[in-house]
Amino acid sequence: MLKQPDKASIEQAGFTLVEMLTAVFIVAILLAVGAPGFNTFIQNMQIRTTAEAMQAGLNLARNEAVKRNARVSLWMVDRISGPCVRSATGAAWVVSVDDPTGKCSMQSSDTDAPRLIQSRSVSDGSTNVGISASGGTPPVASSCVTFNGFGRVELLCDSVVPVDRIVFASTVSPNATRAVGLRVVGGGAIRMCDPAVTVSTDSAFC
Repeated sequence: MLKQPDKASIEQAGFTLVEMLTAVFIVAILLAVGAPGFNTFIQNMQIRTTAEAMQAGLNLARNEAVKRNARVSLWMVDRISGPCVRSATGAAWVVSVDDPTGKCSMQSSDTDAPRLIQSRSVSDGSTNVGISASGGTPPVASSCVTFNGFGRVELLCDSVVPVDRIVFASTVSPNATRAVGLRVVGGGAIRMCDPAVTVSTDSAFC
């Protein structure tokens, strides 16, 4: 015959109020200590994701130029819907043959201007990432780069200096996060770089 637990053992099986408050206090301390580090991790991931999305656009423009044996450009724009404008801080890109200003929302076409190939917003889910593109020496703001049929960078993009460096950084906590850069060299190579590196002979130099 099974023995029924007495009332005292049942009462001792639960948690006391003091024990529950202690557990809540410990969890609160752990969250307070870990939250800043976790937020920094998330922001760093957003920065890198944004940079990779821009790198994908640059690679697409270069590959399309080689495939078509024709000049193809990547244009940085402020949006891909509505009346878009070119911007060196644009959080979206358009790969096309012609300048897509005001026509970024058009469908892909080989005949209708701007002969758009593909467009994309790089800031989806990463609204706290700032973007800055430049080209030339000394650097000046630039918003486009053109590749020729050999995959090389043209000397000019729509009569302006082409983009050769793009920096992505947090707009919320730039000092606590790590900026990421993209470098586009004359031969057409596109690589990640570290804006914090100041030695020009370093392979991570931007």
